[in-house]
Amino acid sequence: MNIIGGIQAFAAGAILTMLASTMMPEAFEEGGAVVGFITTVGFLLSFVLSKLQG
Repeated sequence: MNIIGGIQAFAAGAILTMLASTMMPEAFEEGGAVVGFITTVGFLLSFVLSKLQG
């Protein structure tokens, strides 16, 4: 993986976490910061599965 790809992947994860914290305030109240991380992991998993499919 090249440097730019790594930076873009990190930025994408940060944006997903920010969106999760903005769009899901109740989840963050009860679950804390881990909610953003889990949202990002879920997105990554769906991306990987879609790439494996075809």
